[in-house]
Amino acid sequence: MAESNSVSAGQVVVLVDRWPDPAPPVELPVRGPLRTTSRAVLLVLLVLCAVGGVEASVLLWTEPTPGWWFSLLFTLVFTALVVVLWIAYFAAVARSAERTRARARWAEATDRIELLEGRVCARTVSTIEDGGVDSFTLVVDTEKGRVCAMWERATSRSPMLFQAQVPGVGARARVWRLQDADGDAPIVIEVRDPSLEEQRR
Repeated sequence: MAESNSVSAGQVVVLVDRWPDPAPPVELPVRGPLRTTSRAVLLVLLVLCAVGGVEASVLLWTEPTPGWWFSLLFTLVFTALVVVLWIAYFAAVARSAERTRARARWAEATDRIELLEGRVCARTVSTIEDGGVDSFTLVVDTEKGRVCAMWERATSRSPMLFQAQVPGVGARARVWRLQDADGDAPIVIEVRDPSLEEQRR
């Protein structure tokens, strides 16, 4: 069970309009792995950025500038930018591998997936500039302990989600998990969109 608020790539929240039949998801609802072509394109772009940064830095130190401080400042800026881009790339590759492992583990354990009823006991919401929800994390209490999972805009089919649509503390949740799983095992938490309940009243 996931006892802390750290969420692996295979621990996901799914918003549902209505409670579906009590059958576990056939596939883990996460984005697929990073494709080889996408990875190759990103690598080429990163190499080009690195080469461009080196060339720009060389020009800064070989051409006239307002002073050595100017060359140093922009060399540091170019270097930091390239380093951040490479870190983001390796993080994306690692996250992709984590999703792949979680999907495989879920597929191999279809006969060991159990359903637990639960209630949301905590939530954390991250928003973007226009007020939409970028991601939210739910902590759910079940009869077998506490689990945690995340909803992400980048991997959801919903184009936009607002804070009123995020289930609050006390909301009902259905948890699909592997029997006797460890803390990094894939989990699917199903919750209802609370704004739909408001519309029906």
